[in-house]
Amino acid sequence: MTRGVRVLFESLRNLRPMDDEGHTRSGTGIICASGGVLKQVPQGRRTVLYGNALERRGVVWLRLREVRLDEAVGLSLAYDLTEIVPGQHKGAVLRRGHVLTEADLEVLRRIGKSHLQVLELGPGEVHEDDAARRLAQAMAGPGIEVSMPGEAWADLRASRTGLLKVDSVRLQRLNLVDGLLVATRHDNSPVKEGEVVARAKVRDLAVREEVLREAEGIAAGHPMLCVLPYRRLRAGTVITGREVYEGRVKDAFGPLLRSRLEEYGSTVTHIEFVPDEVAEIARAITSMLGKDVDMVLVTGGMSPDDSTVEGVRRSGAEVVFHGVPVSPGAMSVLAYAGEVPVVGIPAGLLARQRGFFDLVLPRLLAGERLRREDAVHYGHGGLCWGCTVCAFPACSFGKGA
Repeated sequence: MTRGVRVLFESLRNLRPMDDEGHTRSGTGIICASGGVLKQVPQGRRTVLYGNALERRGVVWLRLREVRLDEAVGLSLAYDLTEIVPGQHKGAVLRRGHVLTEADLEVLRRIGKSHLQVLELGPGEVHEDDAARRLAQAMAGPGIEVSMPGEAWADLRASRTGLLKVDSVRLQRLNLVDGLLVATRHDNSPVKEGEVVARAKVRDLAVREEVLREAEGIAAGHPMLCVLPYRRLRAGTVITGREVYEGRVKDAFGPLLRSRLEEYGSTVTHIEFVPDEVAEIARAITSMLGKDVDMVLVTGGMSPDDSTVEGVRRSGAEVVFHGVPVSPGAMSVLAYAGEVPVVGIPAGLLARQRGFFDLVLPRLLAGERLRREDAVHYGHGGLCWGCTVCAFPACSFGKGA
C-alpha cells in the first residue's frame, strides 16, 4: 500500500454508512473497507467521506487530489505543514495559502513529504483555520482577544491583566461536540496581558457549518471565557498578638501583606497593632472600616480558642466561613461588613510560601463576592505540595478539576 493510499484509508477506517457489501462509495469509484483491507482505489480526483460513525448531522465531503512533489509547484497549500525537531521545536514551516515554489520542495522532502493532497471544500463545509477562529471568537468575552499562530490553532490571549474566568460546565459541553477541541487554563487563574489563556481547533481538515453553529449556540449569552480587571484597592490591616503589640517581637505580617497586595496593584494604607483581646480586635476593625478602606485584613491564630474570630464577629461583620479545606490556611476567615471584605489570615502563612489567602486575594481584587461554596470547592487541589522552589501560581495548588 502506498503512503498516500494508507493516509486515505486511515481516514476511512471507522466511517459509515457503507453499502450492503461493506463498501464506502466515493465520487469516482468504490473504496472497500471490509475486512480491514483496501481492495480498490479510484484514480485521479477523489471525493472522500470524512467524518465518523458518531456524526448524525451530516457528513463532511472533502475533495482530495494527491499530487507528487514535482507536480506541486504553483499550487496553494490547503493547510499548514509542520516540522518537529526532537528536543528543539515544533512549528509550521509552510503556511496555509502558501503557493509552492521550487525552493520549497527540499523543505517538503526534509519533513518527509513525497506527495501532497489538494483540498476542495464542499457546500456547507468550513476549513479548519476558519472553524478554529470562529470557535475561539464565540468563546471570547471581555479581556480576551483571538489570534491565529498557525497549525490550525486559534489562540485566546488576555488583552489585559486580571483574573481569568472559565465556564467549565459549558466548556465540557463544547468539547463533547465531536471534532471540536478546546483547552484552557484553570478558572480563577491570575493572568497577565498577552498571555495565552486558551487554545481552540477542530480535529479534521474541515467541519460542517451546523457543527460550528451548535458550538456557537453553547457559547452564546454569558461569556465562556473573560478576564476581569483588578481593582486598585486600599486595605487596612489589623495585626494581633501581644508580643508584637508590646514590641517584643518584630512584625513580619505587615511587609508580607503589603507585598502581596502590591503584586496586583493595590496597597496597604493603614496598619494597627492590637493585643489578643476580643474588644480591641473588634474596635480596630471598626476603626479601619471608618477610614473608608476597601478591604480589611486581620491576622491571628484563628484557632477555636483564639480571640480573632470573635473579634471579627463583634465588629458587626457577617462571617461567611471560618475554616477551609486547604492546607496551608485551613483556619482562614472571610466576613463582610456591607460590601467590604474582612479577611482573617492565620499566622501560619508566615511559615509558608503561599496559602489560602493567595487563592482568594485575586478574586476579591477582581470584585467577586465569595460564598462558603467557593471555599468548599478548593478542597479538590487544596493541598500545597510545599515545593522547595515555589512556582505559584504556575502549580496545582488550589486548582481542582
